[in-house]
Amino acid sequence: MKYNKILEKVNSNESAVGLNLPLYSPHLIEFFGSLGFDWVFIDCEHGSMTDSEAENMIRAAELYGMAPVVRVPGNEPHIILKMLDAGAKGIVVPHIDNVEDAIKARDAAKYPPLGKRGSNYGTGRNNNYGSLVKDTQEYYKFANKNTILFALIESKESVENIDDILEVEGIDATWLGPSDMALSMGLPGKDHVKEHLDLVVKKTIERNKIAAATHSGTDQFDEYKHFHKLGARVLSITSLSLLKDSALDWQQKIRQIK
Repeated sequence: MKYNKILEKVNSNESAVGLNLPLYSPHLIEFFGSLGFDWVFIDCEHGSMTDSEAENMIRAAELYGMAPVVRVPGNEPHIILKMLDAGAKGIVVPHIDNVEDAIKARDAAKYPPLGKRGSNYGTGRNNNYGSLVKDTQEYYKFANKNTILFALIESKESVENIDDILEVEGIDATWLGPSDMALSMGLPGKDHVKEHLDLVVKKTIERNKIAAATHSGTDQFDEYKHFHKLGARVLSITSLSLLKDSALDWQQKIRQIK
């Protein structure tokens, strides 16, 4: 089973720098991998990406040692299992609103005795079809430690229940969903939930778990610094934002040539 670059960075108290990719493009993953990104967020919740396409994205990430993190479309065991079997090193499960949701996700993502994940020891590409870790029990232990389960905190209820969610063994990390959180609270935008985001990150770090923070603009360095100061070490940006900001900047400069 391949090592997890996010864990390697976080365990050294370094930032694990990633990229959110909402579109199907293994080529873009390879391109950004060649630039030194540590991990990639493969979004299967929004958009039309199929299981096979997600697996190809995972392969592309592995070519450059990037940790592939998949956001699954829902908290369904068979979906989580497929992505882990395909080689995902992290799973982001949406709508973790309470302890029951957290336990359901944990049971799907972790092998016994911690969870209830089904075994594919000799048939899944995550263990090179049985050729990497030879001992089955060692493989199960390694897989549980090497796979990061992110609880997506994106609602009023999830913030209210954050302590109970973090108490669930096997929930390794939190992922912030500010836009949906604001919607659930009847607020006009993500800028109005900053105190709730801070609370989630602080409580996550207090329990020695991993906090992730992502933003959609290249000009939001103050936000990254803020969450880094709170303890978040898994940081990312949306790939389309990088492309958009760069394209607009270049276009503007060219149009100013007289």
